[in-house]
Amino acid sequence: MRRISMLMLAAALFGFGMTRMARGDEMPGRATAMAEDQIQTRFQSDSDLRNNRIQATIDNGVVTLKGTVDTIAEKSKAARLAMVRGVTEVDNQLKVGSESAKAAVSDSTITARLKTEMLAEEQLRSVHVATNNGVVSLSGTVPTTAARDRAVDLARSMGGVARVEDTLRILPPR
Repeated sequence: MRRISMLMLAAALFGFGMTRMARGDEMPGRATAMAEDQIQTRFQSDSDLRNNRIQATIDNGVVTLKGTVDTIAEKSKAARLAMVRGVTEVDNQLKVGSESAKAAVSDSTITARLKTEMLAEEQLRSVHVATNNGVVSLSGTVPTTAARDRAVDLARSMGGVARVEDTLRILPPR
């Protein structure tokens, strides 16, 4: 009798495990990492979301979104873009609006400090600087690749910078 009970318990546990796997509730570690990378790539490829700090983590097929976006529409878009293969649900914990007045001041401070640094170097004076949620965008023209590298290095070394987007163009030689 005891042997039959143990056999039934083992069969029940085995059947439960197979049911969970068959439903696809759990993603293997590699698949989870690939899905998280795919979500981040989607966010970075989207013109509305690329300047926002969004963290996506997946656990048992549920992706949790944390961070800050600028609008309710961006919050909804992030949830849609997070639905990749293997994801069954989105727990959208994104906050709407600047993280605080401090974030806005911080962006302004980063921009002002970088512009000051750029103006101090003749070959960087035509570089346009903009900062949004800690993401610095550099645009305009520079005379050389070395000048471009210098501008990007200055931006990366500035405190509070999360990422640098470089769309600088190098002027053709005269």
